[in-house]
Amino acid sequence: MCLSTVYMNSGNDQKEIMKDVAKIEAESQGYWVINLFGEKKFVEGTIESINLIDGFLTISGREVTN
Repeated sequence: MCLSTVYMNSGNDQKEIMKDVAKIEAESQGYWVINLFGEKKFVEGTIESINLIDGFLTISGREVTN
C-alpha cells in the first residue's frame, strides 16, 4: 500500500499536516487531504513538491479546516 504524509511549508518551518494520506482532491484555492480512515483537512496553498518514492507531499500555504 502506498500512503503519503502531507507537510506544510511556511517560511523556514515545516509542519506535518496529516499521515497515511490516501487521497488528495483539488478545490478552488487548495486541496482536501483525506487519510486512510476518511479524516479530511483542507489546506489552502500550492503544491511545492511530490515525492512518490519516499511518500510525501509539500504544500506552501496554510491549513484551514479539519
